[in-house]
Amino acid sequence: MWTAAGNMPPAAVIFTAWLAWINRERREKMKSYWIKRIVRLLILLLGVSVLCFVLTALSSTDPAVYIIRRGNLSPTPEMIAQVRTELGLDQPLPVRYFNWIGGIFHGDFGESVFSTNEVAEDLARYFPQTLQLVVLSLAEIIVFSILLGVLCAAKKNKLTDHIMRIISLFGICIPPFWLGFLLLLGFAVEIPIFSVTPAPGIVGLILPSITLSFPVICSTVRVFRASLLEEMHRDYVSYARANGMTVNRILWTKALRNALPPVITLFCQYVSYLIAGSAVVEKVFSIKGVGNYLMNCIMAADANAIGACMLIIATLYLLAELFGEILNRLLCPWRKEESDVA
Repeated sequence: MWTAAGNMPPAAVIFTAWLAWINRERREKMKSYWIKRIVRLLILLLGVSVLCFVLTALSSTDPAVYIIRRGNLSPTPEMIAQVRTELGLDQPLPVRYFNWIGGIFHGDFGESVFSTNEVAEDLARYFPQTLQLVVLSLAEIIVFSILLGVLCAAKKNKLTDHIMRIISLFGICIPPFWLGFLLLLGFAVEIPIFSVTPAPGIVGLILPSITLSFPVICSTVRVFRASLLEEMHRDYVSYARANGMTVNRILWTKALRNALPPVITLFCQYVSYLIAGSAVVEKVFSIKGVGNYLMNCIMAADANAIGACMLIIATLYLLAELFGEILNRLLCPWRKEESDVA
């Protein structure tokens, strides 16, 4: 009997060496993968910061003029020059950008032209409200997309599927601000279930979250339905049906997991859209969130606040994309192996 490590049979030694080589190769691949992702993240964030800062600087709106008119004064060239000097706008654009990006590394986003407060303080004040709205919208998207997607796949080409197709096309095409006004008119004016002004708590976020999530649900349902129907033509589904499993059971226990990756990818891409798209929704429902704050800062050509908001949105988008890729690998690791072989 082979008891000592030095007396292992040759086949066991070869197998152990092969496993060690495989693990080392996987670690090297994972290390290379994370390095590429981090470098890509930094490059994209740098590009977003440069683009936002340059476009804001090239805007036709002068922050100095905005500040003077906010004080109910008529701007003169001398006043404009003085305010621009106080704000540092008389410096060259590269100098202003590097001063701003250098402050970010120290946690200083600069001072907001719109509110005259520190941008970090404004974000800390407005972001929780937007976060509640986005989280509630995400919950609605997850629940209704899965339920309606499975329903449409189970009722393929039947009346329910046709009705959902029409609703989905309507939801994808309708502008969010118009949907918001319709919901306010229907459920706050004609049928006063909700109030026109934002109510405290989660009740005041129901209509805004529906406005924000409805177009996303409509598009996600169509993608999920197509992914489920594609999985229903796989060999394992034919084998399950031959064993007597019902279509509904196959959908929930077999095809659902394999059909999720395209939906997860799309869902994670919509995270930043929900934050950026909340600007219009918050304007319609008079919610004081980051989106509303960003719209006001754009009107004031507030480069510091616009750049900070866009950096946060871009960071959340990239992190959500990375999370979606990791989740897809955990759910369906064989898809990655198939793509590598292809």
